[in-house]
Order: sequence, then structure tokens, then C-alpha cells
Amino acid sequence: MRPSLHHRIPSAVLLAIASVAAQAQAAQPTPELLWETSGFSAPESIVLDAQRGQYYVSNMATRGEGATPGDGFISRVAPDGTIIELKWITGLENPKGLSLANGRLYVGDDDALVEIDLDAGTVIARHAPEDGGPGQFNDSTADAAGNVYVFSSRLDTIYRLSGGTFAPWVKVDTQVTGKFNGLRADGERLLAGSWRVPAPDGEQPGHLTTFDLADGRMDRIGSAPIGHIDGIEPDGQGGWIITDFTPGRLLHVAPDGEVATLLTLSIGTADIHYRPDQQLLLLPRLRDDMLQAWRWAPAPRSSE
Repeated sequence: MRPSLHHRIPSAVLLAIASVAAQAQAAQPTPELLWETSGFSAPESIVLDAQRGQYYVSNMATRGEGATPGDGFISRVAPDGTIIELKWITGLENPKGLSLANGRLYVGDDDALVEIDLDAGTVIARHAPEDGGPGQFNDSTADAAGNVYVFSSRLDTIYRLSGGTFAPWVKVDTQVTGKFNGLRADGERLLAGSWRVPAPDGEQPGHLTTFDLADGRMDRIGSAPIGHIDGIEPDGQGGWIITDFTPGRLLHVAPDGEVATLLTLSIGTADIHYRPDQQLLLLPRLRDDMLQAWRWAPAPRSSE
């Protein structure tokens, strides 16, 4: 009897072939640049106000040693990228992650979670940790119920603003997860992306941690390190679009944690916003003082 194909080809080769086939199925299309707008000052985050037909962009302005205190601001931007009002909200420190909920704009800043009245265009509250110290907040996100979340890198704690009360929600063991930069409420989970994670040989790039919104139970997506995670956005098909800030990579993470590189730009790819209905990806380029719009949609998921 003639031996079967599987008997003639070593199993290791078959596994390699299967791996290549799986990667081919998971291949993602390359984003197409639509437009870019310059004139910002270290733009870090962008969010859509669908009701008013405009975007808000946070600008850190000067940062690091020698930075000018209070020169951070929020811009209003039209759907085509035109800057409507460069310095709409001023007097912030290093405004970063933006989220919309309860008719308010929330901003993760160095000292507090800043709450802005959209109609009045004014800061109406600053939510700080209970000990009176700075929050050292970065990203912010809101769930479907209108609860807003931020992570304090000083206190290694996720805070939640719920029903007007700002309080600790989950104390995080950052020796396991690393300190979080990106946050994103997605369905019944809070996704948290770390910058780096302690490891026996020093440190590893960050990964995606999840917290159940109902009880705070922690889990993880995938097992491999991902990068210096900044922006996290659902792709509309169960996966996520991630920015890896330092090497400037735009990544796609599948539901099982498999990572694919979509683009490699430059250091400073920051906190993105994705509109699945328009296949539109908005990307602040922090070090280049610009905002870019890209056309992209994830590859269809295999039915197998």
C-alpha cells in the first residue's frame, strides 16, 4: 500500500504549514491614509461627539522637564479634520485620555479626572484621589451605564466615577500586570493595556489585562507581550486596534490575543478612535503634532 501523505511528511513540517495557513487567514489589510491635519501641540487622544458632529482632541503641549504648568488644552475638530477651535478648553496640565458620558467630556490629567460641561465649554469638576495627592491619570473610558474609569499610576488603583461619586474600584498588582496606560470599556469588560511588565530578566513589553465590570475579576487576553500599549479600540468584530507608542506601531489584536502589525510609523502613535460604521481610524501623532485619518476595516473572521 502506498503510504499516506501524512506518513511521508514529518509532523513538524505539517504544523509549520498549518501555522502559515492560519497566519494567512488572519492577515489584516493595510490602512489607507485619507488626510492629516497639523497645528496641534502634542495631541494625545481623540473622541467623537456624535451629537454635535465634532471631535475633541487633547493636547499635552509642553511636557517633561521644563514643561510650562497649565498649558495643556482641548481642541474641537470637524469631521474632515479642520480645526474648529484650537484652544477650546485651556488651563490643563497634560490632558490625555478622553471619554464622553452623561453629557460630559472627561479628561485624564496629571492631577485629576477633569469633567467638562459640553454646552458651557467649561471645567465643572476635578476628581482627585481621596488622599489629596495627584492622580497621575492617563487614559479614561466610560461604560454603557455612564461609569467613568481612570487608572492612578501613583496608587496602582483603578478609580471609578459612578453616580457622582469618585472612589477606588480595583487595587491592581502591577508586579503582575504592569502599570496601565490605555483603558477601554468594551461590553462587560474593562480592557487595560500596560506599558511594561516586571519579569525575571528585567521587564517585558505590556499586555492586555481585563476586568469584569460586574465584579472586578481580572483576566488576560493572550499570553505573549504586545508592546507599549497606549490606545485600545474595538474593531467591531471582537478584536482590537492597539497603538504601540514607542516604536510607533499600529497593531491588530485578535480575540485569542494573536497580534498583527498594521503600520509602523514613528514614536508617538497615541490614543486612537475607530468608527467601524465608516471604517475610519483617527490617530493622533503626539511627537509630530498632527492628527491623521486612515481608512481600514478588519479582515473577515474565519468561520472555523
